[in-house]
Amino acid sequence: MKVLQFIRESIKRKIILLFVTVILFIASTVGIVQYVLTSSMLQLDLEKYSRQMLEQANLNINRYFKEYEQAFLFIEGSDEFYQWTRQQDRYTSTYLRLYNLVYQNSVQPFVMQHPEVVSISLLNSYGNELRYNPVLPFKLGYSLAERMKEQPSTDARSTNFIVKRSTDYEGKPIVVLTLFKKLDYYGNHSYIQMDISVKPILNILERMNDGSHNSRYIMDSEGTIVAHPVEEAIFTTAPSHLLRRMSDMESGAFLDPDSRQFVVFASIPDTPGWKSVIEVPYKEAARTIYLVRDVTLTVTGIGIGVTVLMLLIMTSSMTRRIVLLKKQLLNTKIGHFAPGPEVGGIDEIAHLGHAFNDMLARMDASIDELAHTRAREQIALFTAVQSQIHSHFLYNSLETINAMASLSGMKPIEDAVVSLSSMIRYSSRIRDITVTLRDEIEHTKHYLNMACIRFESVTYNYKTEAAVLSAHCPKLILQPVLENAIKHNLEKYGRSIHIDISMRSWFGRYVRICIRDNGAGIPKADLFELRERISRGSLDIPEGDQSIGLPNIAYRIKQFYKRYGLQAEIVVSNCRSGNGVKVHLILPILSA
Repeated sequence: MKVLQFIRESIKRKIILLFVTVILFIASTVGIVQYVLTSSMLQLDLEKYSRQMLEQANLNINRYFKEYEQAFLFIEGSDEFYQWTRQQDRYTSTYLRLYNLVYQNSVQPFVMQHPEVVSISLLNSYGNELRYNPVLPFKLGYSLAERMKEQPSTDARSTNFIVKRSTDYEGKPIVVLTLFKKLDYYGNHSYIQMDISVKPILNILERMNDGSHNSRYIMDSEGTIVAHPVEEAIFTTAPSHLLRRMSDMESGAFLDPDSRQFVVFASIPDTPGWKSVIEVPYKEAARTIYLVRDVTLTVTGIGIGVTVLMLLIMTSSMTRRIVLLKKQLLNTKIGHFAPGPEVGGIDEIAHLGHAFNDMLARMDASIDELAHTRAREQIALFTAVQSQIHSHFLYNSLETINAMASLSGMKPIEDAVVSLSSMIRYSSRIRDITVTLRDEIEHTKHYLNMACIRFESVTYNYKTEAAVLSAHCPKLILQPVLENAIKHNLEKYGRSIHIDISMRSWFGRYVRICIRDNGAGIPKADLFELRERISRGSLDIPEGDQSIGLPNIAYRIKQFYKRYGLQAEIVVSNCRSGNGVKVHLILPILSA
């Protein structure tokens, strides 16, 4: 228990114990890991240089077979061959003409492209034969009809492959790949046979040799070796125990325990059960195992030594800086928020130290800012009270002017004073943040009355639904729109202005307010910039005596309704008629 307590008291001791445990685990399991790893790498090695070569070789062999089959199809599909199969008498001009046409159109082009073709023989149902043997002459007495009797029976129109040691030619017997096909033309049987040198297949097998001491061969469905770099091995039978392992699979790889050979095999596409095989000696394949074993032991030994050395260096550096951070935390706990010394380094502990010092600096600044903010709040409250005092003086003065105008019979001056007094009273009520649309409409009427007094060329019209007047909204969201219309038309260009204000319910959940004027409109570039400012939703406080502005209205209504989980929108556009600006405010309906 004392040992555990001793370790738990120090991070450095915990790290050392952890690394020692890991090293011991690696050392104890290296044997098992080596076996699994080398077995896996051996499989990858076989896949790399055996399967790839087999697949490429099989594709090449299949390409040859496809070309030979296409030659058969080309011959049997020609009209001159079909006419020749119906000829009974070989001593006619028609027979000779068809013979030349078959040779010139079908046989000669193929033979010129494939010099490995030894002969092509044709037999019709009347016993007539055509022979083309550009390489070796046939022996006297050779008959394709007799050879077809010796061949195994086959279905019509199927191509058969046989590798044999042929004695049909002058000289010593040669190994050829024989392809023959039986044709059925309305009950009349004809045959095509092609003898091909196995040299192209042997060349493919030679290219499968990657420099290692392996055996490459091709065997048919019966297990007979039909192609082998060593001619004496051709027509021998592969070992029976290998045939049993390969009989039920199209491709695969296994270790033969008898010969200590790795056998890799793959079926040749579109052939009657033929397979290509590579036998790799165990020592050749096991070179990867030996390499991995040596590398693993070397890396393990070096890793243990380097790990122990780096462990001592890294733990000392880390624990020293962690202790420094601990002291800073304790100082913060007792109220010292000043940033401490840098812990140094560029790793995660260094980032943690930098972040902690930054947090302390922000906390210190936040405390100062909080003190200043409270002081500003006190000043703002005092200023608001003073403003109220000044406002009362202004209201009383306006009431006095109103009384004087009434006694003098100056009705226009009396109306102007009433409208101005109402506007100032409405605007200066700092506690009233939320108002009804009815109050907002009344305020805009007072503003427009003042505008009509200042400018005789201002006219306006209201069209509102009574049902929406009780809805609540932020204060002073309509007057800035009216200010823009008057400022950018009448004050700037001196042209008369008419303003239509409509207000109606929209889908029962919103109020749709439309303010339209017949002014000059907004240029496209300015309209685009205005819409961008509105979409950004930033609080754009204008300088000097400028109006609050549409972006400010957009910001205020979005922030106001956001508290209730609702969305409001303001849309600015030019009228379709080409004159004037149209501003739509879509506000959710809020009741008291």
